[in-house]
Amino acid sequence: MRSLIFSAAFVACLLSDTSGEAHDWYPLWCCSEQDCHELLDERGETVLEVPYGFKLWDGRLIKRETAQLSPDAKFHLCERKDKSIICFFAPPGAT
Repeated sequence: MRSLIFSAAFVACLLSDTSGEAHDWYPLWCCSEQDCHELLDERGETVLEVPYGFKLWDGRLIKRETAQLSPDAKFHLCERKDKSIICFFAPPGAT
């Protein structure tokens, strides 16, 4: 019985881990399970909506027509180490 309770608790812990949730919906061609992350205001990762698209906190510009719809209603950015943008996801109403 003790073994069954431990096993159930272990499975519950595994299922409650949210660290990889966002990567579940990123397209593989865009993310490679390492290139994407949610943009957080707390980290200074702000997005300004401008007439032609979106302006990132560091001045990079994303054309509105290249932005994809974010299924979790948050901004997400997929970028290479050289900061070139692979994909950008915007919440509904922002695209």
